[in-house]
Amino acid sequence: MSTLEQFCENCGAANAATARFCQYCATALPFRHTTGALPEQTLLDGRYQLEALIGQGGMGAVYKALDTRFNNRPIAIKEMSKAGLSSTTAQEAEDAFEREALLLADLLHPNLPRIYDHFSENERSYLVMDFIEGRTVEDYLEQAGGKPLPLDQVLDWGKQLCDVLNYLHSHQPPIIFRDLKPSNVMVNGNHIYLIDFGIARVFKPGQSHDTVALGSPGFAAPEQYGKAQSTPRSDIYSLGALMHCLLTGVDPSEQPFFFRPASQLNPMVPHELEALLIRMLDMSAEKRPASAQEVLDVLRHVDQQRISGTLSQPIATMSGPTSTPYASGVASTMTASSPETSQLLQDAYTFYAQRRVPEALKLYDQVIRTDSLNAQAWQGRGLTQALNGQHREALQSFTRALQLDPDLVTSLNGKGVALNRLRQNRDALQSFDRAILLEPGNAVAWNGKGAALSALGLPEQALNAFDTALSFDPRMALAWSNKSLVLRQMRKYEEALQASEQALSYEPNSALNWNSKGLILLEMGRLREAYQAYQEALKRDSRFAPALYGMGNVLYAQQKFKSALDNYDRALQFDPNYVKVWERRGQLLQELGNYRRSLESFERATQIDPSFAPAWLGKATVLSRMERYDMALNAYEEALRRNPSLPAALNGKGNALYRLGNYSAALSAYDNALKVNPRMVSALHNKSLILKLLGRYNEALAAAESAIRLAPNDPDNWLRKAEALRKLYRKRDARAAEAEAERLRGV
Repeated sequence: MSTLEQFCENCGAANAATARFCQYCATALPFRHTTGALPEQTLLDGRYQLEALIGQGGMGAVYKALDTRFNNRPIAIKEMSKAGLSSTTAQEAEDAFEREALLLADLLHPNLPRIYDHFSENERSYLVMDFIEGRTVEDYLEQAGGKPLPLDQVLDWGKQLCDVLNYLHSHQPPIIFRDLKPSNVMVNGNHIYLIDFGIARVFKPGQSHDTVALGSPGFAAPEQYGKAQSTPRSDIYSLGALMHCLLTGVDPSEQPFFFRPASQLNPMVPHELEALLIRMLDMSAEKRPASAQEVLDVLRHVDQQRISGTLSQPIATMSGPTSTPYASGVASTMTASSPETSQLLQDAYTFYAQRRVPEALKLYDQVIRTDSLNAQAWQGRGLTQALNGQHREALQSFTRALQLDPDLVTSLNGKGVALNRLRQNRDALQSFDRAILLEPGNAVAWNGKGAALSALGLPEQALNAFDTALSFDPRMALAWSNKSLVLRQMRKYEEALQASEQALSYEPNSALNWNSKGLILLEMGRLREAYQAYQEALKRDSRFAPALYGMGNVLYAQQKFKSALDNYDRALQFDPNYVKVWERRGQLLQELGNYRRSLESFERATQIDPSFAPAWLGKATVLSRMERYDMALNAYEEALRRNPSLPAALNGKGNALYRLGNYSAALSAYDNALKVNPRMVSALHNKSLILKLLGRYNEALAAAESAIRLAPNDPDNWLRKAEALRKLYRKRDARAAEAEAERLRGV
C-alpha cells in the first residue's frame, strides 16, 4: 500500500524515493519532505493508534494502525505531507490525495481495499483504509531471483486483475488505474488486491491527452507520456507488461517498450498466451484488446486448456468481435444433444422446478444412461439431489459435471453449497471463488462465499461477501438473512435486526427469515417478540424444527421447563438429527435432575456429530454429577480435542482430576482455563482449593483473593480465603473472612 517512489514533474517518470534528479530526463526533483516520522502509539484523529511504519516515499508514508473505536481493528493509514511545497504544488498534491479518497470511497470490489475515513491533522492529510496482510508481487519476483513464476499462478493473478480492471473501467465514469506494476499488487493467500490509487484518474471522452504525464517506466503505456489520453487500453498494456515480467522474470523498466516473445524466454508459455501478450503490448492502443473482459475470456480459455492438458492445440488469437472461442468463457465438452435428449432435460427441469424430486431424478438418470458425457444432465441431477437434502450425492454429481465442463457456474455454486453443508468449508470457498472468477457479478456465488467465510470464523470477510452479493442483487433475501446471522454472531443486534427485516420485506412467507428474526430477538432479551417471530415461522411451515427449537429456548429462558422440553421433543420428531436440540435438551434435563435422560441426550448428540464440543462438555458435566469421574474425564478430553480453548471443559477436567486425587494435573487444568479466561471465578476458586491441598498456602490465598475481587458476594470464595489464612496461622484474619462468608449466606 505504500508510495515507494516519487514522480518527475517534467516527464512523469517514477524515481526512487531517495533520488534527487530524474534518472530519465535529469530534471531536479521537487523538495522532499519528511513523512513517516510519527512514533508508535501516536493517536491520530483521537481514534487511530499507530503501530508501525510499513512504507515510505517522497511525500507519503503508510502506517499500520488500530481503530480503537472498532475493537482495535487493524487498518492502514496513508500519510501525505505538504510541508516545503509551493502553494500550487501543494494544492495539486492535496487534490490528488482527495481524488484517491473519493475514488476509493465509491468502490466496492473484493480485489480493492476499502476506504473508511480521511482527515487532515498538523499540515498532513490521512487516508484510512483496509490493512492488507501479505506480500506484494514485487516480493514474489525478488524471491524468484529473476526466474519465471509458475504459469498457473500467473494465470490466476491475471484473471483476478482482469476482473478488478473490468470493474474499474465499467465504473461511471470509467476509472483508469494508470500504475499497474508489481509493487501495487498485494497477495494474501490466493487472493490479490490492487493498491495505491495515487495517480488513478477518471476517463474523460474527447480529451486529447492527460494533463500530467505519470506512470512507472516499463509498465506505463506509451500514451501516458503526454502523447494522448490514457484509456482502459492503457491499463491493458500495463497488465500485459506485468504478466510478461511474471512469465519471463525480465524487468521491463530496464528496456521500456521492448518485449521479447515470452516463449523464447520461458518455453512453458503457450502460444495462445504469447499471442495475447503481443496484442496487449502493442504500441498502438487501438490494436490492443478492447477491454479487460476480452483479456479475461482468453485467460480463462488458456487456463482451461492447461487443466485439461490441451495447451499444445492451437487456438485463434483475438482479432475482433467475430473471434468467439472465448466469448462465453466456456470450452464445452458436451456432445450435441439429440432432440429427444433436449426434451428429456427440459421435462426433468420442469419436475425439478415443481420440487417433484423422484420424477426429475428419473429423467436425469435416463439421459445419463444414454449420454454419460452430458454435463447439463449431471448438473440437473445434482440440483435435484440437493433439493432432496442428499448433499453427498449432489457433490458427486456436480463434481462429474465440472469434470466435463469446468466453467459451469451453476455447478460450481451447487458444489460449494454441498461442501458447506458437509462442513468442508475451505473446499466450498474455492468452489465459490472459481464461480466468481467466471462470473464476477454472480450474487449466488458471493452469497455462498459469505456463508463459507462465516463458517470458517471470518465474519468481517463474510459481511463483505454478503454486501457484494447485495450490490449485484439488492433483493436477494437469502443474502440479507445470512448477513443478519453474521451480525448477530458479532453481537451487532440492531444492525442484524435491520438486515432480518430486509430479508422479510422480500420474502415475507419464508420460515427461515422469521426464524432468523426470532434468534436475534432472543439474544436481545426480547423474549415475547422472539416467541412471536417463531410462531410466524411455524405458520409458514409447521414442521420447521429450528423454530420449535427457538420456542423451546424462549420457554427455557422463562423457566417454563416442561413446555420447553415439549418443544424440543417436537423439533426432534421432524429432524431427529438436529444435534443442537439434543444438546440443549440434555442441559434442560440435567437442570431438572434427570441425569439418566440427560446423559442419553448428550450421547445422542455426540453420535450424530462427534465434532460438536458442547455435547461432549454436557456429557462430561452429567457424568461428574453422577460421580463417574473416570468417564467424565474422558468426555472432557473429547471436548478439548474438538475445542482446545474451551474454558468450561478445562475447569471441568480439573474438577474430575481433583476427585480422582490427581492434584498436580488438576492445578494444570485450572491454570489452562485461566489462560483462556482470566476472569473465570470458578477456576480461581478451585485453584485456591488445590493449592491449599498441595501446601502452597500463599498462592492459595492469592487465588482466593483474585476470586473475591471478581465475585465479592460469593461466600465460597471467602471460605477459600479463610482456609488459606488458617494454614498461614493468621487466625484473626481467617475469622474475619469466615464472618463475611456467614454474612453473605445470611447466617
